[in-house]
Amino acid sequence: MRDFDDLDDLGSEGEFRTFRQALLDLLRGRLARPLRPASEGLLWIASALLLGTNLLLILTVFGNLVGGLGPATPARLLWVALGMDLVGAGLLAWIIWDAAWWIDGRPRRIRRAAAILLLVWVGLTAIWRFALPAALGTNLEALFTSFLTGTVTGFADVRGDLPVMYNLFGIWIAATTVFVAAHVLLAIARWTAAPDDWVRGLPVYAWLLGGGISLLATVFIVVSFLDVLAGRPLADNFNAWLVAKMIVAPNVFISGYASSLDLGRRIRSGRPEVPRWRERPL
Repeated sequence: MRDFDDLDDLGSEGEFRTFRQALLDLLRGRLARPLRPASEGLLWIASALLLGTNLLLILTVFGNLVGGLGPATPARLLWVALGMDLVGAGLLAWIIWDAAWWIDGRPRRIRRAAAILLLVWVGLTAIWRFALPAALGTNLEALFTSFLTGTVTGFADVRGDLPVMYNLFGIWIAATTVFVAAHVLLAIARWTAAPDDWVRGLPVYAWLLGGGISLLATVFIVVSFLDVLAGRPLADNFNAWLVAKMIVAPNVFISGYASSLDLGRRIRSGRPEVPRWRERPL
């Protein structure tokens, strides 16, 4: 281990270092672990939240088919799921953003952009799920129930405020598109990562497939809802797209988040093949 007396030899060794760089070299050998837990050590929490969200969505569909699951009613399961994925995606965004600090150049910009898009998705999703339905004097569950029954009337009557509904549907599609774009960037981040970087273990292909299915289903569901607003019945293929949105896409996401959960557990356990500490670039 080098000590501070070694600073006198810097010039004789021909090393062109600043005092700050030399001091960091000295301290690096003395730090056995980071001064705070590595952000990637929280990947398992984000994955668990997002995995739980998709499991709850499938349970919601199953609960509707069998008439409920005791105190865990489909409505309660749905509202828990609608909150869990926002927290999980926000945490994942922070992890990716923090991971960008440990690298330089184009890979850093790609990770930062992916993190920003995930945060944009959280914001847009909160708007269309909660803010805009509240502006209509209803909530998302009652609003969509009115569409599914083909009677957009009463407490969830929205024909008198069509601009808000158009905004809701537009933001819903925009949010889903942003979600897919964020995962495209995560895929690029994976391709450009160093061989020993934990980002190379992210299941980006499963996430992209699930996001693509969800986006396509969202577009067709919105088109069907626009038909209801125009006084027409739901499209004949509406149920197929609902199944794609609520069952097929969540199943794909489950496989992906199960994989990232396992990656997060390996990072947390400190496996040798997963880097535990890296020097932040100055």
